[in-house]
Parts: sequence; structure tokens; C-alpha cells
Amino acid sequence: MAKVAPPRKRQTQQAKTNWLLIGGVVAIGVIGLFVLLFLNLQGQGVPTPTPEPVSSIADYCAENPDNCVVKGNPEAPVTVVEVSDYGCPHCRNFNIGGTAEALDAAYVESDQVRWIVLPYALRAATQPAAESALCAAEQDQFFPYHEQLFELQDSAVALTREAYVQAAETVGLDMEAFEECIDSNRYRSVVQRNMSVAAGAGVAATPTFFINGQKVEGNLPLANFQQQLDRLLGS
Repeated sequence: MAKVAPPRKRQTQQAKTNWLLIGGVVAIGVIGLFVLLFLNLQGQGVPTPTPEPVSSIADYCAENPDNCVVKGNPEAPVTVVEVSDYGCPHCRNFNIGGTAEALDAAYVESDQVRWIVLPYALRAATQPAAESALCAAEQDQFFPYHEQLFELQDSAVALTREAYVQAAETVGLDMEAFEECIDSNRYRSVVQRNMSVAAGAGVAATPTFFINGQKVEGNLPLANFQQQLDRLLGS
């Protein structure tokens, strides 16, 4: 009687299939681990701010003048606080799309409005930009630098050290002093506190404005800002 050989080949194929399945599961697990690690690292640098209650951001800036940037008549009847983020397209459109320039010419230069900017970041990637803007403020060039960062928002170097250096060179900063400032991270805690203050004031998106303490959200048409300012000025 002929002997029947055991079906070893089938068992071997099944074993190979099992090992491939196990290997695939392990690979997916490893990839998932790396993704979680990457996301965790991306979030480092800007912890979720704990809201710091203040009477108003304008009062906070008056009490902490090195944390904010101000232009215009300190005795102006209307105060506008701007909270923008350098990675925010709507903030870019407000600042270099004509609205900010028109408001500055009509209200700030005529001593009717005092304009305050709270350097702020929505996320880790934009915090160094806010810090660099305060470095420019040390040389009294915050507003030209502020505009340059928004000009570079759509460029290949946006939100990088190269962008900060390029913007600084464009507005004519002392580069040695500026680069020492950004490399020292000396405004990191300032921006983080500004974030906490903004959270306490109800800022959840950018741009957000406070016009004599009243919150206004979004890049509204120029006419909307003019209407609100004229009403407060009695025009």
C-alpha cells in the first residue's frame, strides 16, 4: 500500500501567512507610535494656556508695557487692541490688505485712536514669530516688522528663522542685536503669558479686536470698523 505524505507544504504556507499578518500588525503599531510621538513633539513649546483673568487687555498692557506694542495718542478717546497670529491668513489680509493702513491713516495719525498689539500665538509653530516681533520692538521697528512677517506668510520660508532674519534685514534692524534676541528666547515667557491673558479675555480665534473693551472678531470690512469707531468718536 502506498504511503500518503503529510500536508507539510500547506502548513508551511499557513505559517508564513501568520507571520506576515503578525509582522503587518507590528509595523502598523510602530508607525502609529511614531505618529503619536511626532504630534506630541509638534505640540511642545506652547502649552495650552491657563486663562488669566484681567480687567481688560488694554489695562494689562498699561501695567506690562514690555509685553505689548502701542502707537498713537495715549490720551486718545478710543483704544483698539489687536490680537493677531502670524500664521493666520485673515490676520494677514487685515494687516496688508489695506484695512490696517486705512485705519492708521484716518484714526491713529489723527490722534483719535490709540492702537495696541498683543504679540500672541495660536500654536507652537507661530510662537517664535511672535517672540521675534518683540525683538524688533526693542529697536522701535515693531510695526514695519509686523507687516513684513505677514508679507512672508505665503513664502517658502514662512515661520522660520530665515523669515525672521529676512524681515529684520528688510526693515533695517541691527542684525547682531536682533539675532541675539531671537536666539536667546527671552520673550518666550512673555508671549506665553500674553496667550493666557488673551484666553482670559475670551480670545479663541484671530484676528480678535477689542474696541474700547468690546470684542470684535474677524477681518471685517473696513466700513464696519469705521462705523464702530465713528460711533464712539461721536462723528
